[in-house]
Amino acid sequence: MTGSNEFKLNQPPEDGISSVKFSPNTSQFLLVSSWDTSVRLYDVPANSMRLKYQHTGAVLDCAFYVENLVGTHDAPIRCVEYCPEVNVMVTGSWDQTVKLWDPRTPCNAGTFSQPEKGYVLSSIEGRVAVEYLDPSPEVQKKKYAFKCHRLKENNIEQIYPVNAISFHNIHNTFATAMMGLHLQ
Repeated sequence: MTGSNEFKLNQPPEDGISSVKFSPNTSQFLLVSSWDTSVRLYDVPANSMRLKYQHTGAVLDCAFYVENLVGTHDAPIRCVEYCPEVNVMVTGSWDQTVKLWDPRTPCNAGTFSQPEKGYVLSSIEGRVAVEYLDPSPEVQKKKYAFKCHRLKENNIEQIYPVNAISFHNIHNTFATAMMGLHLQ
């Protein structure tokens, strides 16, 4: 069962979705990484899978970039982002480091140790909240929360945790993913 603002992916991953990212250049493409060891590229309007890349282990995050970029951490990479304004790929790892990668050079551009620093935000009850750091009343009025990833069958509501969130930088929208293998 899907509402008007959600759809089920055709050919979804076989395990939990770990990350979803919209293409920075067009809203047509969505990149999905999964615990099933795959990264998949979807054509959103056609709801079809364009490409699938299989890794040897769970893929915890993904990012769009136009070239191949090689770099390693000592533990799994948890977050990856490309910053086109400064032409840098940023990766965060369970090895407690953040690394910068310049695609014009074959080596990493900087490593920053992050021992015992970080935070975790999770919603096991299928909720998403939009919060603002600015404490002014006019900005705080903009915050909101909503329920998502709920399926009702035979008057029993199944609630799934939000597993990943991806923001679209042009349309100011976002998508959420759950372990139940669909986006909202």
